[in-house]
Amino acid sequence: AYGAISILYEEIGKPELAKEYAKKANIVRLEYYAPVTVKNYRKLKEILDKRGIRLVCVQYPMRSVAPLKKIFEKNEGIIFVDNENVFKEALKKASYKEYFMDMFGGEFGHCTDKGNWLLAENIADTIIKEVFRK
Repeated sequence: AYGAISILYEEIGKPELAKEYAKKANIVRLEYYAPVTVKNYRKLKEILDKRGIRLVCVQYPMRSVAPLKKIFEKNEGIIFVDNENVFKEALKKASYKEYFMDMFGGEFGHCTDKGNWLLAENIADTIIKEVFRK
């Protein structure tokens, strides 16, 4: 809820209140992941490790990658895709509706075609940099 309030304040031109509610949303997210989510991520890592495959964890648009990193005791061998800054930068130049169809996730929603392209490009760029060091 805090994330959605943050976006609404941003949209009506109240950036200080937007920042305040964005901070509250991030605090809540950093402190809590559903136990089943943590269990599933760890199990997936275990399965991929046995097969010699690197895990790629992709964070939602507009959200910090830090909570994903907290799930694992060690982050070695995991590729984390941070979609927070790339989307925040894009929204400085365009409206929210150009990238999202709704506010499903609070401060983000289901992506439009433009949002999906940005997401896909960022994931591909991160994998290329991490795997091929380019």
